[in-house]
Amino acid sequence: MALSIVNNSTAIGAQSSVNNANNNLTKTIKSLSTGLRINSASDDASGLAVSEKLRAQISGLNKAATNAQDAISMLQTAEGAMGSMTSMVQRIRELAVQAGDPAYTSNDRAMLQLEVDQLKQEIDRVSSSTEFNTKKLLNGDAAALWSASNGDIEAIIKGAAAEGNYKISYDVDPGQNSVYKSNIMRLGEGEMSYDINTNGTSITKFDNIQGMLRGSDMTIKVKGTAATTASAVFTGGTGGMNSAAMTAAGFTSTALATVTGGNSYSIEFEAVGDRSASGTGQIRFRVMNTKTGELSEWKTASVNSAGAVLNASAISTGLAGLDKPVLTSAATTFTATAAWTSGDKMLVNVAGVRASSSTSATIQIGSTGSTLHINADATNSATATTHTVYTSQMDNAGNVYYGSMDIKFEKGAIVSGTASIDILGEGDVASKYTKLSQLAQFTNADGRMVLDNTQEISIYAGNGKTAKVTLEGSDTIADLESKLTAALVDQLGMGADVTNTSATTVNNNLVKFVEDTSSGDRAVAGTFVIQGAVLGSDSNLTFVGDEGVLNALGITQIQKASDSALNVRVQDAHTGAFIGEDTVTDGRLRNVIQGVDIDIKPESATNISFDTASNTMKFLAKGEPTVAYLHIKDNSTVAAIGANEGQTLDISIGRLDTKSMEIDGITVATLEDSQKAITKLDMALEQISKARATAGAQMNRLEYTISNLNTTRENMVAAESRIRDLDIAVASTNLAAQQVVLQSATAMLAQANQIPSYAMQLLG
Repeated sequence: MALSIVNNSTAIGAQSSVNNANNNLTKTIKSLSTGLRINSASDDASGLAVSEKLRAQISGLNKAATNAQDAISMLQTAEGAMGSMTSMVQRIRELAVQAGDPAYTSNDRAMLQLEVDQLKQEIDRVSSSTEFNTKKLLNGDAAALWSASNGDIEAIIKGAAAEGNYKISYDVDPGQNSVYKSNIMRLGEGEMSYDINTNGTSITKFDNIQGMLRGSDMTIKVKGTAATTASAVFTGGTGGMNSAAMTAAGFTSTALATVTGGNSYSIEFEAVGDRSASGTGQIRFRVMNTKTGELSEWKTASVNSAGAVLNASAISTGLAGLDKPVLTSAATTFTATAAWTSGDKMLVNVAGVRASSSTSATIQIGSTGSTLHINADATNSATATTHTVYTSQMDNAGNVYYGSMDIKFEKGAIVSGTASIDILGEGDVASKYTKLSQLAQFTNADGRMVLDNTQEISIYAGNGKTAKVTLEGSDTIADLESKLTAALVDQLGMGADVTNTSATTVNNNLVKFVEDTSSGDRAVAGTFVIQGAVLGSDSNLTFVGDEGVLNALGITQIQKASDSALNVRVQDAHTGAFIGEDTVTDGRLRNVIQGVDIDIKPESATNISFDTASNTMKFLAKGEPTVAYLHIKDNSTVAAIGANEGQTLDISIGRLDTKSMEIDGITVATLEDSQKAITKLDMALEQISKARATAGAQMNRLEYTISNLNTTRENMVAAESRIRDLDIAVASTNLAAQQVVLQSATAMLAQANQIPSYAMQLLG
């Protein structure tokens, strides 16, 4: 090779070797400093791609394991709540069995029912409040959300649901409702009551009836202060002493002015010895002042052949507190031809009013019957007023009954007119005006009135609702009817919907006290007929309270409820596509919409009316199917338990409460109810156990999932390490060799750089 000072080929070659050695040493030092074989795509393009995919899987697996652990924590929270539900249902079942103790009274079972009610409320509270990171777990929201077009259908979320809008159309073959009947309500010993036949007056109430003739009719005539008529009404007699034997002339009309308020008095006549027609005779008589109730002593008098009571004015003046005579001397009191025998009796009520400007009133003998005349003020301007009136009545045997009662006038103008009432006594069937304290049923075997203190009864309905009714001795039959009706309609929701054209009639007849026995085979006078305007088991009623009160009411079931057959069809609300159909008898559609059961009120597909002719509730299917719409939104709780798409686990838990488990309506208030409750509670326990088992199985699965994720991640980390990580031993060996090469190359470059100097030596 020629010696040149312009181009030092040897030095150039040495310099290239130095650069290569330096580059290799730089890469080795970089790899050793990072510990990675591949620091950039230039190191290994395909290896980098594989490494990055493995890294994505590794980080995904790591986060999936975290997700699985959080899912386990969520399931543990839910399972713990379900465990408490299991304990509560077990306790309710224990109480149901305990209710079968033969020594227990209704009140004892009522105490058990109090605990049952609290436990049911707590189950519902646990269902609605159990959550994990604010996410509800047991009320169905963790699986799906729903809404409906009306309150006649209700979705029960069972798990992950098929999202969509559904048209629910259904018709019904109606079953029947439960009907209950009470004891026959009768008046107790020494009690008196009444029933109003007609009332053309402003009288609103009769009270404190005493001493009156049981089973008799009475007419009350109310007159204003301007009235000027009066009457002497024959109210009873025996033998020859009858209405035909009497005239009006012997009664002093001016005496009426002294008897204010009641404005009447009565005279009891009794024959002392026989009298022939147009003959003479002996009588005795006494007077009752209907203003004060005072009864005079007997007065004896002679009757002449013309029928006049001799010396009547003298012997009747001042009787029973009257300041004028009640009989006029020499006036004809009896007809001349009246004949009687000793012991015959006669009772006459003399009543009337006169205007303040008048000194007398016209006396008229009326027809047979008991008539009271009341002179009331023109108005009761401030409050309703009460008049105490006294009565006298004679039975067919000649026995006279002196009694009294309070008559209440409503506030406002006094209406002059006639009221007709029946007097009820011991053993008679009660009327709606009878007080509960007057009923024989409410006096127990020890003679104690069970309503001496206010009592409360609870009514449990098959729909899970409870009502409270307060009973007082002063309540009338009509009051009890109203209270029970309000309980059924307002508290238990068992009335007809307001959209029903017959709702008012139906609701007014849910509780019916039977007075008219002409309609229907249920029309037993004196009984309550109780029923709800709902069908099937929802219409069942259980009455709980004091044993004495329940025994007095004696409510028994006379018609058992039967379930309706609901024919249900489900379609897509938008496309009309058919989804499924079924016929159900318990009101719950199952397994047609995935993850959703639907509760349907069968009475919503019926027209409800009350047949007054038969005293029965009528449920007739509507002419066209009833339509409702249901919107389901998927709200599933899903855990991503893998690094890739689709590697998930659905951990949605369905609704778990008393409604979904169908124990919301159970009671232990009666032996029959408690026995039925046991079977339902067993089914509820099975439902909870199934949900718990599912949760437990998923927790165990997730434990294995976490283990598998960690194992897979470990293997992928190793694989990624083999691709991307640096072999330190090899790199260290390379480093030493590359350092030697670099030093050698550098030395040779120095030697090569000396070659041009040889040329200078030649020139020199």
